[in-house]
Order: sequence, then structure tokens, then C-alpha cells
Amino acid sequence: MAHSLEPHVWVADFAASVRWYREVLGFAPAAWYPDEDSATWCQLRRGNASVMLAIVPDPAGLAPHQQYMTELGPRVQGAGGPLSLYLHVDDVDAAYATAIDAGAEPVEDIWDAWWGGRQFTVADPDGNWWSFFQTTE
Repeated sequence: MAHSLEPHVWVADFAASVRWYREVLGFAPAAWYPDEDSATWCQLRRGNASVMLAIVPDPAGLAPHQQYMTELGPRVQGAGGPLSLYLHVDDVDAAYATAIDAGAEPVEDIWDAWWGGRQFTVADPDGNWWSFFQTTE
């Protein structure tokens, strides 16, 4: 399946983030590295949307061609996420109920947008905002 955009999201607590993305956002695992039991990276999918999660790397374990990643630590760890992503869904009310039932707290409660949509926003464990959006017109 081809994806036009697949964000790579750095996370502080890998297991907690994978669980949150599955339970709150409804994503399902598609790939793990190195394997599911000891993963530090995974690809998750929901419909035709895809996202990669990876734990912030330890600079001591990086290969020479990965040294650019040493810049990630100070910008990512403990600072909260800088992303705001929109996920288009067919039933925003059902997505809202699932997210709230899974323990998510809304950053923006569900509302009818003036431009012809309905949406709500939750923050992942690292502070990235995920807005669920449904076109109503």
C-alpha cells in the first residue's frame, strides 16, 4: 500500500506510545524493528494512513552514517512534540467515543467547524496533537 505521507514520530516511552496509538487512535501494527518483543521502531496503519514510531536513539549506539541523529535528543526528549496532524475519518463521533473511552483527554473537544467539518484533538504521550476530522458537507 502506497502512502503519500508517513510521519516518523520520535517517542520517549516506546511501549506506552504504541499502546496509546493503538487504543486511542485506532492504529494497528504493520511492521516492527528488530522484532515485536524488542522493538525500538514500528510502523502503524489505520486505513490508508500510516505513521512510524521510534524511540529517541542513544547517541552512543549510532553508526557513523547516523550521527546526524544526535541532534534529536535535546529537541525531542522531554520537550513535547512539535507536530499537529489531522486524521480524516468517516465517523468522528465514534472516533471521539473510542478515544475518550481509552483515557484520552481532549486538547480540543469535539465541535462543528465553520468550514464544514466536525473535529476534535487529543495529544499523544509526547505532546503531539492528533485532530480527527470528518467532512460534513
